[in-house]
Amino acid sequence: MAPARPADPYAGHDLHQTARFSGLVWVASGVALVGVIPVAAGEGAVGIAAGLLLGLTAIGGGLAMIRGHAPSYRTLLALDYAGVAALAGLQLLYPGPRGDLIAELYLGIALQAGAIHPLRRTAGVLTAIAGAWILAASQDGWTTIGAADLVMHVGVFLLVAVIASALVGQLRDQRAVARVEEAEAQRLASSDALTGLGNRRRLMGDLDRVTTTGEPTVLGLFDLDGFKAYNDGFGHPAGDSLLRRLGGNLAASLAGRGSAYRMGGDEFCVLVPATAGHEELVRSAAQALTAHGPGFTIGASYGTVRLPAEARTSEDALRGADRRMYARKADRRTSAGRQSTDVLLRVLRERHPALSDHLEDVTQLCELVARELGVVDGELGVLLQAASLHDVGKTAIPDAILDKPGPLDEADWSFMCQHTVVGERIMAAAPSLARASLLVRSSHERFDGGGYPDGLSGDDIPLGARVICACDAFDAMITDRPYRSAMDVDAALAELRHCSGAQFDPRVVEALCATAGASPAAALA
Repeated sequence: MAPARPADPYAGHDLHQTARFSGLVWVASGVALVGVIPVAAGEGAVGIAAGLLLGLTAIGGGLAMIRGHAPSYRTLLALDYAGVAALAGLQLLYPGPRGDLIAELYLGIALQAGAIHPLRRTAGVLTAIAGAWILAASQDGWTTIGAADLVMHVGVFLLVAVIASALVGQLRDQRAVARVEEAEAQRLASSDALTGLGNRRRLMGDLDRVTTTGEPTVLGLFDLDGFKAYNDGFGHPAGDSLLRRLGGNLAASLAGRGSAYRMGGDEFCVLVPATAGHEELVRSAAQALTAHGPGFTIGASYGTVRLPAEARTSEDALRGADRRMYARKADRRTSAGRQSTDVLLRVLRERHPALSDHLEDVTQLCELVARELGVVDGELGVLLQAASLHDVGKTAIPDAILDKPGPLDEADWSFMCQHTVVGERIMAAAPSLARASLLVRSSHERFDGGGYPDGLSGDDIPLGARVICACDAFDAMITDRPYRSAMDVDAALAELRHCSGAQFDPRVVEALCATAGASPAAALA
């Protein structure tokens, strides 16, 4: 079965380029005609005038097309027929060999028709040329040489038309392939390779367009919560697969109502019109970036900025959205962390009321020491979470060991040394406490490397864990225990200094002594 012909035989053509080519042919043909006319016309004034008029008309029309005038393909085809008719009229004026000079100019029309029009339309032009040649030849009577000349010229014109059609068609196909490849290259250059969404380059271009036009638009910037843990736990291939799925969900949630982008890593963006329902559209986008399953939960924090009301440049828009996103993320973490901490502290109070009081004292002292050391607020919150829960693993220790009045034997001590690891596991179950759980694990490491569970030493021990270790020991020394009475503050500080550099970080000891020594009551108030 033959393939169906395209509805438009000129599909893929560049009309302006075609018109310029046609103009060149007409100019060349016109110049040739003006040059041939004095010889072909002899002394016939009418013939010379007609030939010159036709030649100059061809030159003028060709120049107009070269300069940008692009007639339709139907008009170009009509001009070919008109050119055949004009040359046929000149041939009738110049019988004999002089008319043969005019006939050679049919070659330009055959070349132009074959290069521009499909072969089925070029065939009509070639038929008209053959008819004109037959009409001119019939004036002089038919001879064997004349018939052979006609066949030869028609064959040459046909060959020229076919070759021109094939070459121009091939050139056009190559240009079409090049355009497709260029478009694909541009698409790939502005698309994220993993998700197929727009990348940062496309986002910046779209933002620049929005800020230039002043079109009311909302930029939404999203960051995945829990993705790092998922990537670490399930592996990078699974992480990439999840990003592809979430990117597809994001694009589907917008469904022609906005544009979706992946900035890289686990950051996504959307641009949506600033209409009355844009808040719901942004919330829908955030929901599309969520996933959950056995052992993982992925959420999305986001921040939005209205353009141009809240930002005049693309850089300002991104900075503003980024600030709001991280503020929202911090609020969420603080809220979730506070709730998780409160739940675990309630468990501790019910299980060991005295231990709960100890944790509160240690937390207050850790805050004073941390501020003395210049710990920034972002890290201070994590440290205080860890301080308030550093003994949560002791909920798994039997009361007989915790309340034992004498020294612990080897078996009891081995059991007790596991409480920091147990505490880490309990806290790590809540993503908002994951960072604090690492401090709890290291809260009984010694500065000289003799602690547990990992035998870390020096600066390899997180600073927050070193602070908790010293404050925990200090509070234990000034508090009554089942196996001994409390020490006074001065004796406890002296013991801290004695163990500085061995059990405790010297910097932390000095900060604790400066805090507790200045006002023992304030240190634990």
